[in-house]
Amino acid sequence: MNVDYQVLTFKNKIKARDIGGLGVELDQRKGSGNYDKERTQYNKEYVGLDNHPTLLSKVYETIYTRNIHFNKGDNTNLLNGCVVTSGLEFFRKLGLPMKDTGRVHVEGNHIGEPIFCPDIKSSEDIPEKVLEYFDESYQFLSNIVGKENVVYAGVHLDEDTPHMHFYWLPVVDHVKRKVFETDEHGKRITKQIYTKDNVIKNVPIQKKDEKGKAVFEIEYGKFLNSDEFWKQLGGKASYAKIQDQYNEHITSKGFELDRGQVGANKHHQDKAEHKIKELNYKIEQLTEELERTKSMNEIELKTRNEIKNLDEDDILNPSKDIFKRYKDKDVEKLRDYSIDIKKENIASKNTIKQKEVKIEKLENEIKQFKSGKSYADKEKVIANQEKIIAEQKSEIEEQKGIIESLKEELSNLKQKIDEIRNLAWAKLNEAYLAIAHLLGFKNVDRENVSHSEMEYYAQIINDKHEPRHEKSTKDRSDDYEL
Repeated sequence: MNVDYQVLTFKNKIKARDIGGLGVELDQRKGSGNYDKERTQYNKEYVGLDNHPTLLSKVYETIYTRNIHFNKGDNTNLLNGCVVTSGLEFFRKLGLPMKDTGRVHVEGNHIGEPIFCPDIKSSEDIPEKVLEYFDESYQFLSNIVGKENVVYAGVHLDEDTPHMHFYWLPVVDHVKRKVFETDEHGKRITKQIYTKDNVIKNVPIQKKDEKGKAVFEIEYGKFLNSDEFWKQLGGKASYAKIQDQYNEHITSKGFELDRGQVGANKHHQDKAEHKIKELNYKIEQLTEELERTKSMNEIELKTRNEIKNLDEDDILNPSKDIFKRYKDKDVEKLRDYSIDIKKENIASKNTIKQKEVKIEKLENEIKQFKSGKSYADKEKVIANQEKIIAEQKSEIEEQKGIIESLKEELSNLKQKIDEIRNLAWAKLNEAYLAIAHLLGFKNVDRENVSHSEMEYYAQIINDKHEPRHEKSTKDRSDDYEL
């Protein structure tokens, strides 16, 4: 009996620079997934962008309007996320129709098996049990993180496997602050240390109690703090705890899912890398078929050579002295018969060897069926084994060329991205410094401009000077005076 497993994949280090691409994928369905635009209309959102132009703008507006304290550096973890799903067989059991994508798995336990995806042509094709499963998953996660902190939650049915994306602000009601030594004027006392680059740096001295333990103080309010969020849920054990609680909740609602193992989080593969794996798998298949065909041809060629070069010793060649009483014509017939017998014997050996090659292939296919590493539907096991060697060699070389081309293209693309990024950051620094002066900020650190915060203020300025955004400008100007 096949076991269906729950899959909860957490990501707790989503910074401002990550949210741009994430928002485009969630809202515009552009990214590394296999998106079927005909099925995109059947996706379901619990919490959307709510008329915000981007996910990042919604995140910052939520933070500021709720007066959530946060570190304004670019390395701040603004969001946490979770992807909820299970295997395709689980959704099939819930009644979701499936269709063959024409692609096969190139890794894992199902290598070589066809990849299926939801076959949705109308909303009626989506079973209520599938929607109920995601409804319960959304309610469970919302209760843990607080519904007011959820900035996006939606079910995607336009990819290979149905899944839910769930993103929230890791807000806590208190944080533990370090207490530092101060002088009589209340100024922090520092000491000099050497960094790993052998540079002298002044750092504040943390205060310690009479037992030599570091002193902390509790500050209450609303704070964006991912580390503290997970600490308050149980620290290192928090992930396992949530997995246990989720399994108890979802099974109580009638969904038979095994809890599985913690720590089996899977990340989306880069599209190009996945394409390379598919091509490598195809090359392996073609190479195996090529070797089998070469073996068959070698046997055939050897057989022809043996028949062509029959030794006189292998042919019945009777002495005329022994067969004087026989007519020459009869002796020739006997000799011809001997040659025919020898040829037939060689041909039989050839047939046996060729059948051994075929039997070996069939035995391998049987082993694959027994191990579950072949096609799920036996009717689909129709391998094309009659391609000539030249065609197979050509295709193998072509696929290898594509792989090399993709690798080179990826390398060039990464280099161009680095060049563009460096230029963009330099220009952004200049623009953001101008924004800072426009807003009246003083003593702006030119080397550590908070791009994320400045992007938010730039949006405020744009809204104020664009008539089509009069309503949103009015709302913002009430809180932020420019």
